[in-house]
Amino acid sequence: MSSKKILTIGILAHVDAGKTSLTECLLHTSGTTKHRGSVDKGSAITDGLAMEKSRGISIKTATVDFVWEDTHINIVDTPGHIDFSAEVDRALSVLDLVILVVSAVEGVQAHTLNLWESIRERQLPVLVFINKIDRAGADLEQVFNDFEKDLAAKLFALNYGDNSQPENPQVIEFENIPPYLSTPIMEKSFENLAELDEAFLEDYLEGNIGEVAAIFEKAKQQIQTQQLIGLLFGSAKMDLGIEALLDKLTTFFTSKKSTSVEPSAKVFKVEYDAKLGRLAHIKLYSGQLKNKDTIWSQHLEKEIKINQIFQGKLGKLEQVGELAEGEIGVLTTSDLVLAGDVLGQEKFADDFNKIHQAVLSVQAIAEEEKDYQSLGEALDILNIEDPQLDFQWYKTEREFHLKILGPIQTEVLKDSLANRFGIAAEFLPPKVIYKETPEKSAEGYVRYWMPKPCWAIMTFLIEPGSLGSGVTFTSKVRTSDISVKYQNEVKRAVPWSLIQGIKGWEVTDVNITLIEGSEHNVHSNPGDFLLATPMGIMRGLELAGTDLLEPMYAFQIKANQELLGAISSDLNQMNAQINSPTFEEEVFTLTGRVAVEKAMNYGIKFSATTSGKGRLKLTLDGYEKTTNSEEKIRLYKGVSPLDEAQWILHNRGAFKAEDRRR
Repeated sequence: MSSKKILTIGILAHVDAGKTSLTECLLHTSGTTKHRGSVDKGSAITDGLAMEKSRGISIKTATVDFVWEDTHINIVDTPGHIDFSAEVDRALSVLDLVILVVSAVEGVQAHTLNLWESIRERQLPVLVFINKIDRAGADLEQVFNDFEKDLAAKLFALNYGDNSQPENPQVIEFENIPPYLSTPIMEKSFENLAELDEAFLEDYLEGNIGEVAAIFEKAKQQIQTQQLIGLLFGSAKMDLGIEALLDKLTTFFTSKKSTSVEPSAKVFKVEYDAKLGRLAHIKLYSGQLKNKDTIWSQHLEKEIKINQIFQGKLGKLEQVGELAEGEIGVLTTSDLVLAGDVLGQEKFADDFNKIHQAVLSVQAIAEEEKDYQSLGEALDILNIEDPQLDFQWYKTEREFHLKILGPIQTEVLKDSLANRFGIAAEFLPPKVIYKETPEKSAEGYVRYWMPKPCWAIMTFLIEPGSLGSGVTFTSKVRTSDISVKYQNEVKRAVPWSLIQGIKGWEVTDVNITLIEGSEHNVHSNPGDFLLATPMGIMRGLELAGTDLLEPMYAFQIKANQELLGAISSDLNQMNAQINSPTFEEEVFTLTGRVAVEKAMNYGIKFSATTSGKGRLKLTLDGYEKTTNSEEKIRLYKGVSPLDEAQWILHNRGAFKAEDRRR
């Protein structure tokens, strides 16, 4: 298999566009499966969870593979609902190519825009598949035009969808396209090609189209460089356009080859198996990996040992002896490997924007007191599988808190706890995650010198930063007063010190300067400065006071003009900042900003107002200062550094392991 060309392809779409159905078609058409799985019947291979089968939606990323012609294809089927976009973010990191599925009925939807932005930011090659051309209400020309306009893309149709007879839709292959050259879709496709190819432009203006095979080759070159975006029409339900899609995938695109012979891999998914334990799903970019090999973990900063290697075969794991370059595999190891980790020495770009960021927090409660400990352990496992949950176990308060992307995620968590761990749990209503920033400048002084042996004396200057500036730390203390090794410990402790401020929220937009301090040549040790730093910073924050910051959404709304009044009224009730609308025919577009707390449940009302035909795109757009109120302020969870006696007792000697991991 390693001698074959290998492609890793992600299938991305807004929910219900048909990507899982398309995956089933690809498996069936390639001869990998005898029968095509059905989302509606709960028999889709990539929907393995009980909740995926019952609800007909993808929740977790799933991989399957097959061979088409001379190419081994790994398909990564991703969730379509924005609440599970963390899964998509991780999958994007290992793809060679994306198939972006768009419904011919619903067209370009809000999450389509989110996905497109991530695809283009990562400069991933993409093919667009316009699905469901057989459905009533499918408007292929409108979807084509909307895609070009809304996503600023130049499309080229590699086939033509003819649904003029709804009972008998057809897909016309490119070699048979001449009778359809006068259609708006093909005319625009040819215009897009002419803008990029001067020789073709001359022929096109003269009406000398020539051989379609030659035009196809010209378009292929532009699609391979992504100057044009290749588009295919089809229907997963009716097996229309599936072979054409497979042919284009395997003849248009190749994976990037590594020049390294040393093994390097990216972990894009971690899950727990009842029998095998923790499983790390990887893509191997270079070299080979074998059972019992060791490889460097960049996250753990140490060598880890590979116990076993598996590959997925139609939803089941099969043990293999080794992995070759380009292959997808599943590793077992005794070490705590996390999703997003890089194995080996190669450096991968990872500073990409997330599709959706968590701005909501929920508290989980065991329905039965006897399950308290088990619930904490189960949530810890789920957090390893999805680090964006940022699970916090506050043992003093006996509380479990998690960050979520949306309310559907709590349903999935509740289902996972019940079915996987046998734990009945409830989740309190989600709350907005606020942040804090200093109200004014102040100094925080700390003297930790009793009971000996210990010595760390410091003064921190706490100053407000500009909105969105984050956290800066500088030191003006001479190394003769506090040596470099101790100042490094202070710098390391700053992020921990800001996890909770005086109002219980993470502190940001702050400039921290170590302006004075001293060490003792006998009694000082690194742990003293780790322990003392939060005490000094929190004392400074207490004297400065803090303002609350609330997360803001940037919104983009597209709907029929007759709904402008009703939608504007809703936005005004939410105290939204509204820009002037723009109009095109019967549709208006409205943009602006609104507080997350106000718009948290607006999507449901918007869908009802527009009967599901409008588009609402919400994107996290920074934070703004908001009024202080009792319901927004939280009590400090755990032992506060302001309670210095308890803090010292709690941390004496060293930070606990759970604190060091933060």
